Amino acid sequence: MSKTKWLFLIYKIPREPSSKRVYIWRKLKMLGAFALQDAVFVMPYSEKSFEQFHWLAAEIVEMDGEAEVWESYATTKSQEKSLIDKFNESTNAQYANIIEKLNKITPITVIYERESQLRSVINEYMEIKYRDCFKADLGDKIDVILIQEQKRLNESKFGSEEN
Repeated sequence: MSKTKWLFLIYKIPREPSSKRVYIWRKLKMLGAFALQDAVFVMPYSEKSFEQFHWLAAEIVEMDGEAEVWESYATTKSQEKSLIDKFNESTNAQYANIIEKLNKITPITVIYERESQLRSVINEYMEIKYRDCFKADLGDKIDVILIQEQKRLNESKFGSEEN
């Protein structure tokens, strides 16, 4: 039996207007939920994810749709590993995007612009890291890059410590 408790949101929403479906899809993406099928999303259980799925289910019902939230465990270790791998793949893709953004910041020579962009990327990174329940590989790499970038930024602002 697996250890991770999972939440499932299963829903059906009218085809028109399509803006409702897009709204729900964007919300699910923002929450970090993973699509198992078209209208079946999963995420690791937490009190916060439980609350978020229930709020979203209520919104779906208000849109004349149907929604149910289920709690469950994977029945085999391989099912659990597959779900965890899917979450880590998705999180690593988001982390790779953060690394790409950090690489674009490094050559910026205007300090306030570089600092502003770094702050923005850090905020985005923290949102992803908050949802990273399974500690995807690239998270640690970003931590190192951020420390190096902050050091370079401080040297640009205040001069090197050797001066």
